[in-house]
Amino acid sequence: MPFTKDEHAADIYYEKEGKGIPLLFVHPPSMGHVTFRRQKSRLSNDYQVMTMDLRGNGRSGMDERPLSMPLLAEDVIRVLDAENVKSAFICGYSNGGSIVQETAIQYPDRVRGIILMGGFSEVNSFLLKNEFRLGIYAARAKQMGLIANVLALAHEREPRRKKDLADYVKRMSPHLLEQYYRLGLAYSATARLEQIQCPVLLLYGNRDDYVHHYRHLFHEKVSGPVETILLGDVGHQLPTKKSSAVHHLIKQFVKKYN
Repeated sequence: MPFTKDEHAADIYYEKEGKGIPLLFVHPPSMGHVTFRRQKSRLSNDYQVMTMDLRGNGRSGMDERPLSMPLLAEDVIRVLDAENVKSAFICGYSNGGSIVQETAIQYPDRVRGIILMGGFSEVNSFLLKNEFRLGIYAARAKQMGLIANVLALAHEREPRRKKDLADYVKRMSPHLLEQYYRLGLAYSATARLEQIQCPVLLLYGNRDDYVHHYRHLFHEKVSGPVETILLGDVGHQLPTKKSSAVHHLIKQFVKKYN
């Protein structure tokens, strides 16, 4: 079970499987590396797949620095450094995609391409704002059991997988989760999207229509090539409920731009 090691920074837990072109997956707050169990087991046949726990999530530690997107992007790079990876394709799911965007902006030489599943460059819609606000209220009320069960039911069908995900969510401090939700609500990369020069793949569930409009910002502002694909018969939960299609599309994207 490897961790990043730095005397003055939080230890970040990560897992690695497979060999080849590096792929690193970044989860939304509280869900941890277990979000990408399917990606690790399937894509590791062809690639070096890395999954991580964000600081304060799952098995990762914390340090005294205040939470920020640049700090989370730095942690992503520290995972690459721990495995001597010069550059990787980086995939973010939901609010994990905000961290991936920040990484591509701050460290362009380390990012070969980014894949955003249900991604957005800012929170500018009524429904998405309310989703973040509900998360803030629930975390402030220390309703981690409720949050864990909602996320597990939304993402998994099998009882064992539901329990594993719920248990992982419950590891997180409600105070820290509230900070993550507030950070995600306030974050905006829109004015800096032109600094993303690498290829971008946007994946959205066809039923996840309240985030579909964000694709226009990426196509309009990103300097590198941008592709958008809508996946049928699914909402937001692409990594778990549309994993086979996601794997196929990631492989196509990596082959095209590696």
